[in-house]
Amino acid sequence: MKFTPLIIFLFFAGLEAKAQTPVLVNDNEFQVAARAAIDSLYNQNPGAVSDLMKPWSESYPEHPVWYLWEAMEMWWKVLIDLHDDSYDDLLFEKMDKANDAADRLLRESPGHADAHIVKAVANGYIARQNANRERWLRSVRTARTAYQAHIELEKSAPDLTDNLFAKGLKKYYSAYLPEAYTVIRAVSFLLPDGDKAEGLELLELTSRDAIFARPEATYFLGLILLNYEEDYGRAMDQFYMLVEAYPNNSYYRRLLVRALFQQRMYDAALTEVKRALDHWKNMGFEDQPVLSEEMLYWKGRILNQYGRIDEGYEAFYSGFNLGLNLPNRQMRSFHALNGYYAGLLAERKGELITARSLYRAVSQLECEPDIRKRASERMSEL
Repeated sequence: MKFTPLIIFLFFAGLEAKAQTPVLVNDNEFQVAARAAIDSLYNQNPGAVSDLMKPWSESYPEHPVWYLWEAMEMWWKVLIDLHDDSYDDLLFEKMDKANDAADRLLRESPGHADAHIVKAVANGYIARQNANRERWLRSVRTARTAYQAHIELEKSAPDLTDNLFAKGLKKYYSAYLPEAYTVIRAVSFLLPDGDKAEGLELLELTSRDAIFARPEATYFLGLILLNYEEDYGRAMDQFYMLVEAYPNNSYYRRLLVRALFQQRMYDAALTEVKRALDHWKNMGFEDQPVLSEEMLYWKGRILNQYGRIDEGYEAFYSGFNLGLNLPNRQMRSFHALNGYYAGLLAERKGELITARSLYRAVSQLECEPDIRKRASERMSEL
């Protein structure tokens, strides 16, 4: 059999087609599965993510999005307890691998939308974690890389709703910052055109329709409405939505209780504390001590407000004892807060030896300098 030019052409064309990495984000079936996978990931069920993505991961094992899934699983290990830095190196390693895989794909297929998504998300999380660790220069540098990937994504997939997440944040903060900070007004001409209302609308649209950015858009929308817009009703709606959508995510449970306490919605906060503690006990989640440390603090504060001193003391004291066995105890804010308030209530109960012991323990920590100072002052007065 002769290898005519036509046969040779078809042979190599077939190899090239087989080697091409598809743009999964343009596949309607993938979009549906990816939304479900994101929900499973945020609900602390990574096993379901693997099952949902199996048809595509087996067909395209070298696709960079699988590196991103692994990295995002590690992100939640880190975020559940930011005081535990033992996962940091692995998080950065996995995010870097996802970014490198995206770069390789872009060299082969310039403008590949999936690759730009992976770069945007991976560098965004790297920036956020560097900010969590107060490494501001690294955070800004990687945030720029993430933003540039968003710009390229808008070019390659202009109709993708996930694009609206970055655009919404940009629109809102470009308008908000010059209003809130006088020093920024002088250089406001350097900022993109801002519009707070439009920014909020874009975030709301993203929270409904995006693939990867849905939960993040809901989270940021809630924070903006709560802290900057003072639209407390709509803010609480966002936080309740996150808890209902992701009931196994302790980060969102804690966020909701904090917001309820901040709004002095004490009965609702106490209800959510009980729901969270009961759910974690029944499910036996690994992060139960981390959740309980904070939940017991808010429970103690509420019971103290209600004048239920003995119960409040028990909540604070139990939360303080939990912190003794958690990572990086010296830097745990809720460990210090539980100990200080337990000391105050022990003092009110007339248990001065216990109060002095608690104050001494708090004064020797390395976090919450104001609480440490107050603990030292109370100890010296006893």
